[in-house]
Amino acid sequence: MKESDWQKVKSIFNSALDMPPQDRAAYLDDACAGDEALRIEVEKLLGAYRSEFMEVAAEETDTRRLEPGTKLNRYEIVNLLGSGGMGEVYLAKDAQLDRKVAIKVLTEKYESSEANVRRFIKEAKAASALNHPNILTIHEIGQEDNSHYIVSEYIEGHTLRTIIERDSLSIRQVLEIAIQIASALAAAHSARIIHRDIKPENIVLRNDGYVKVLDFGLAKLIPQFNGLDGETLTQNQTSEGLILGTVRYMSPEQARAGKVDERTDIFSLGVLLYEMIAGGTPFGGDSTLDVFASLVNKDPEPLSRFARDVPDELERIVSKTLRKNPDERYQTMKGLVADLKELKERITVEDKISRELRPEGTAVTGVLQKTTGDVAGTTSESVSAPASWYRWPTLVGISALLLTALAAVLYLRWTGDQPQHQIKSLAVLPLKSLDAGENYLGLGIADALIRRISQTGALTVRPTSAVRRYLNEDTDAISAARELAADAVLEGSVQRANDRLRVSVNLLRTGDGASLWADSFDTREADIFAIQDSVAQQIASRLRLHLNPDQVASLGKRVTDNPLAYEYYVKGVYNFDLRGLGEKAKPHAEATVEFFKKAIQEDPNFALAHSQLAYVYAWLAVLIEPSNDVWRQRAEEEIAIATRIDQQIAETHIARGMLLSSAHYGWQAEATIRELLEAQRLNPNAAHTDLAGEYYHIGLDDLTDREYRKALEIDPTSNWTKMDIRYYYINYRRYDDYATAAQNFIPGEPLWAQYYIGKGLFAEAQTAIEKELILDPTDPYTLSDKAKLLALKGNAQEAEALIAGILEGRDRRNRTYHHLVYEVACNYALLGKSAQAVEHLREAVATGYCPYTLFERDQYLNPIRNSPEFIQFMADMKPVYERRRNEFR
Repeated sequence: MKESDWQKVKSIFNSALDMPPQDRAAYLDDACAGDEALRIEVEKLLGAYRSEFMEVAAEETDTRRLEPGTKLNRYEIVNLLGSGGMGEVYLAKDAQLDRKVAIKVLTEKYESSEANVRRFIKEAKAASALNHPNILTIHEIGQEDNSHYIVSEYIEGHTLRTIIERDSLSIRQVLEIAIQIASALAAAHSARIIHRDIKPENIVLRNDGYVKVLDFGLAKLIPQFNGLDGETLTQNQTSEGLILGTVRYMSPEQARAGKVDERTDIFSLGVLLYEMIAGGTPFGGDSTLDVFASLVNKDPEPLSRFARDVPDELERIVSKTLRKNPDERYQTMKGLVADLKELKERITVEDKISRELRPEGTAVTGVLQKTTGDVAGTTSESVSAPASWYRWPTLVGISALLLTALAAVLYLRWTGDQPQHQIKSLAVLPLKSLDAGENYLGLGIADALIRRISQTGALTVRPTSAVRRYLNEDTDAISAARELAADAVLEGSVQRANDRLRVSVNLLRTGDGASLWADSFDTREADIFAIQDSVAQQIASRLRLHLNPDQVASLGKRVTDNPLAYEYYVKGVYNFDLRGLGEKAKPHAEATVEFFKKAIQEDPNFALAHSQLAYVYAWLAVLIEPSNDVWRQRAEEEIAIATRIDQQIAETHIARGMLLSSAHYGWQAEATIRELLEAQRLNPNAAHTDLAGEYYHIGLDDLTDREYRKALEIDPTSNWTKMDIRYYYINYRRYDDYATAAQNFIPGEPLWAQYYIGKGLFAEAQTAIEKELILDPTDPYTLSDKAKLLALKGNAQEAEALIAGILEGRDRRNRTYHHLVYEVACNYALLGKSAQAVEHLREAVATGYCPYTLFERDQYLNPIRNSPEFIQFMADMKPVYERRRNEFR
C-alpha cells in the first residue's frame, strides 16, 4: 500500500473509531465514496482493533483469584503465577505424586459461554496431542464445581520476554533458542496444528537452558487434509474477521484477518529472532494502528544496524522469515530448522578456530549490545548473560584475513582446484565379492581399514558393526553413506583367482557422489596386508588428514601377517556383532569363541585375536552365565596374553573393564572407567556407549550425555546405543527425553509403562502394563511398574504384597539386578516404608548402582526424604559421589 493510500485509511479509521458503532456504516458510505478496496481496509482495521481491545479488556477486568490452599480435586493451589485473556495460571501441588504443577483456570466470564469452554478444552487437547520435549506437557484437564482447568508440568525458569529485557544474547544463544522453538513448532505442524500466538511471553527457558513452548490456546488445525468431519472443522475455525494473538508478532495475513497456515508461525518466529538480536521488534509504532501499518507496509531495518557481527546468513534467514508474501517465506518449519542448524554448526567451527588462535590471556567480549524498547533506539551498555550459557567470542589480535584463510583450511578440503565441504566422517563398506560363496575377505579388508583409520583419531569412522549389514545387501555406496550419515564412503570389490587377488576401490564424496580417488590392485593373496597399507595411506592423503608420527604409525600397523588367521578373526568379529544376552545366547557366543581360537592357532602372537577372545569370555562371564566362574578365568588368561604381546590394543581394556564392572570384581566403577578411558586413548572411536553406561551408574549425568552423543556420532545406526539411551532416560526419570528418543529411534514404538506412570497418565500406564504382562506374566520390571501404579492409586496393601515377591529367585550377580532393586526401593518409598526403601537402596549401591544425582531428585523417593534412614544414606553417598566427580570431571 502506498503511503498516501495508508494516510487516507488511517484518517478514515480514526474518525470512525471516535463515533458510536451504529453510526459508522453511514460514515463509511460517505467517506469511502464507492472505493470498495478502501472500505475493506478500514473495516478490517476496525475489526482487528475491536478484537485486540476486547482481549486486553478481558485481561484487565475479568479476574477471579483462588486463594492459597484452595483444592481442585487432588491439586492444592500454592500461589498465582499470572493471568491472560482466558484464565489465571497458578502454581499448585499434586498431592498424589508430590510434585509441582501449573494449573490454568478458566475465568468466570468465559465459563458462561459454551463456545469459550470449547476453546479452552481445545487448547488442552491441542497441546496434549503433541509429544515433544520443547512443548509444555499437559497432564490432564478437569472440572471442579464450575471451574474448568488444565494441569501441566511446572517449569522453573524465565520467559523469553524476561531474558530479552534482562540480557544481551550471543548469536549462538539466539540460534540455540530459535532451533528449539522451531523444532517444537515443526512437530506441531507435523500434527497439523499451528500455534498462531508465538511471542516471548509464550516461550519459557528452563534454568538449564531448555526451551518450552506454551499456550496453544489459539491453536488451529491446518486445513486441506482428510479425516475430519464438518463439525470438527467448524470448531477449529475462527470467526471471519476475528484476529487473535498479539499484534507485534502477527503475520501480515493475521493482521488482515486472512487465512493462516504454517507460514504464519514462521513469520512470528522471525519476529522473535529479530527481537532477540536487535532488542526490539521489527515492526514498531506508538499505537496498535501504527504497528499494523508498519507490519503491512514497511520492511524491517537490517539487523546490522542494531548488533555488530551479525552473520550475513543470519540476516538472510531472518529476512526470509519476515517476507510479507507467505509464498516468499520458508514454506515449512523444517526448512527453517535445517538452515538454523547449519548456521549454528558453521559458527561452532569458526568459534573453535577463534579459541585456538586467541592469544593466551586475551579478554573476550560479547558482540551484541543491549537494546531497549523497539528498534528505534539503542544503548551501548553491555549486559552479561548467565555464566552457564555459551558466549560468542571475538578474535583479538588476529587479522580478519588470517582468520578467513584458516577457517577455509579447516572448514573446506581441496581436491585439485575444486573446493569440497570438510569430510568429518567416513564409512568403509565391505568390498563386494565377485566370486561365489562367502565374502569374509571383503569384510576383512573393510575391518582392517576401519581399525587403522579410526585409531588415528583424525576422522570419525563408522565401526564394522555399522557396515556389516552391507556385506549381503545390494545397496549402492552413496545410499549406504547417507543411511550411515557419513560424509565420504569407500566402496570396492574383491576377486580371487588361484593365489591371486584383484581389489578395486573407489572413495566417494557423499554430497555430490564425486570420486575423490579410485585404484585397483592385482597381487598375490599373501600380499593382502600390503593392499590394506596402501589403501589406508591413500584415504588419509585424499582426505587431507593431518597426522602426527604416532598417528602415522597407527595407520600402518598390521595386526597379523597370516591371511588365514585374519580370515578366522573376521568371522569371529562378524559373529560377535550378532551377540545376545542370557542363556539363550550361549551357543552363539561359544561358536564365536571357536573362530577366535582358530585364528590364534594359525598365529599364536595375534594379539588382537587374544583381545577379542577375552572380550567374548568376559561377555559370557557377565551377561550370559555369571554363575560360571570359568568364563571369568579364561577372560583373565586371554587379557594377560594380549597385554604381553601388545599393550596398545583398546579391546583389551574394554574386556578388562567389563569384568571390573561386575560381581566377579565387586562392581569397581572407578577402575572400570579408567580402563575405558585408556581404551579411548588408544582408539578415540571406541567404548563410548560402555563409558556412558558407567557414568550414569554413578550419577555423572553430563558426562553420560556427552558419551552417548559421541557414540551416536560414531555410529548413528547402533541399536545397542539407542536401547541404552532409552533405558538411561527412563531410569533417570527424564520422561520427555525418553519419549523423544523413542520416537526418533523407532517411530511408532509403544511407550513403556514407566513413562506413563512418571507423567501421571495412569489409564495409559495400566493399558501398557496389561499388554506387557500378556507377553511375559512374570517379568519383574513389569510387576514393579504394576506395584508402583497401585501405590500411586492408593492401593497400598495390594502394592506391598506384589513388591514382596519381585526379587525372589533373582540372581544378585546379574548385571541388571541392581536396577530392579532400585525400583523396589522406590516402591517401598511410595508406601512410606523408609526402612525397607533404604535397605534396598543400599543393596542397589552394593551391586553397582549409585546414581547420587538421581537419589537427589527422584520423585518416587520424596515420601521418605525426611526420614532419618534416608538422610543418613544420602550423607554416606555424598562423599563417594564427590570423589568420583572430582576424578572424572
